[in-house]
Amino acid sequence: MKRFLTITALSTVIATSAFAASEAEMTAISTYYPDANYETLTDQQVAEMFAIANSGKDDSEKTTQIRTIAEADNPNPATTEVDLAKYVPEWRLIEMSAPEKERVMALIHRSEDPEATRVQILESLHSATPNLTEGEAQKVKDVVPSADLTVLTTEQIQDIRAVIYNGDENDANKKSRIEQILS
Repeated sequence: MKRFLTITALSTVIATSAFAASEAEMTAISTYYPDANYETLTDQQVAEMFAIANSGKDDSEKTTQIRTIAEADNPNPATTEVDLAKYVPEWRLIEMSAPEKERVMALIHRSEDPEATRVQILESLHSATPNLTEGEAQKVKDVVPSADLTVLTTEQIQDIRAVIYNGDENDANKKSRIEQILS
């Protein structure tokens, strides 16, 4: 029986690796995990979840296993920052976009060695371009309302911070310097 389930699961993985979840797969999975987001699930995850949904296990075990597979790469946003605080400095956590946080959470969930994961995350964040905080962006927008702050280099961000935190300059000078940095 175990061989049959293994072969069935393996053949399901192979058979569905090239396309999105079928209607039958979505129906079976949704029975045990109605919150499944099929756009973010890989074909392999869908195949594993479908195999579990069709297995002879009891319903609560199916629900638990399917939820575990789904949440491995799609963590619950409510727990994201609490878990990430163990791996990422608070100042960097504030700067991170939602997709960055999701990628870090996926890495954390896949890892078996928390310390190695922490080192890997910190190294990857070290090379990442920092973002302006919401407060800093608002200060820039107060002085230069038309400023496009979507794509900035590390140097531009450092220069902008130097301007907005310089209390000796008036707004006209700040505006001129920020416009020069952004051009």
